[in-house]
Amino acid sequence: MAKSFEGVAHEPEDGHRRSARGARSAGGGDGVATLLVGPVLLVVAAVIVFAMPRAEVPSSPTPLVRTELLTDAPLRTPLGDPPRTFIAGFERRCNECHSIIEPGDSRDELLQHQDIKLAHGLNDDCYNCHARDDREKLVLRDGSMVGYAQSVHLCAQCHGRMYRDWTRGAHGKTLGSWDRSNPAFRRLTCVQCHDPHAPMMPPLEPMPGPKTLRMGEPAPADHSKLSKRRNPLLMWSIDGAEKEGGDH
Repeated sequence: MAKSFEGVAHEPEDGHRRSARGARSAGGGDGVATLLVGPVLLVVAAVIVFAMPRAEVPSSPTPLVRTELLTDAPLRTPLGDPPRTFIAGFERRCNECHSIIEPGDSRDELLQHQDIKLAHGLNDDCYNCHARDDREKLVLRDGSMVGYAQSVHLCAQCHGRMYRDWTRGAHGKTLGSWDRSNPAFRRLTCVQCHDPHAPMMPPLEPMPGPKTLRMGEPAPADHSKLSKRRNPLLMWSIDGAEKEGGDH
C-alpha cells in the first residue's frame, strides 16, 4: 500500500515539471519573434524611403493678397435714417431743402445731387422709391412709407428671389454668427453692398483658392465669359430680356 501511495503521489509532480518545460520553450519562441519586429520594420521603412520611386510634388509661389481685401467691413456706407447729405460743403437733411422746393418731374435734369447716376434697369423714376412729399422716407408700392433703415422691404418688392436668399443667408454677407439668437449676429443690408441708384456691382477681385494636390489644374480666374443670364440684375432689363430670353 505504501508503494502504491508513493507512486500515485509522484505522478502530478512529474506532469507539472513537463508543463513548465513546455511553457519555457514556447516563451522563448515568442521572445525571438518580438526581437525581430523592430529590425523588420526598419528594413521596410528603409525600402520605402530609399528604394521606392519618389512622386513629384508640384509647387507654386504663394500668392500675395492685398491687405485691404482682408476685411469684413461693408462695401459702402449708406445714408442714415433720417438721411443726411452734403450740399455746398454743409451737412443737410433732405427735407431742409425739399420742404420748400416744389416737387418736379423726376426725369428733369438734376441741379443738385449731380453725382447720382441712375442705372437701375427699368426703374428710371425717382418717385418709384422716394416719397414725393417726404424725401426722408421711401415709398412702397401700396403707397405706405418706410424709413431708410427699412430699405430692404423696398428692394424686396422687385427683387423677391434675392430677398428670399438674403433672409436665408444664401445672398449677401452674414457677420458674427449664423445663430440669429446670438448677439453678434449681423447681416448686411442691400445698400451696404449695392448702390441703390446703380446696383450693378463692379467686378470683385477673387481671393486665391486653396493650395491642394487633389483638385487638379486650377480653373482660369477670368469670369468675363460667364453668361449675363446668371446675373439677376440683368434679367429684368429690356436688353437682358431680348438677348437672354428672360422671363417676366
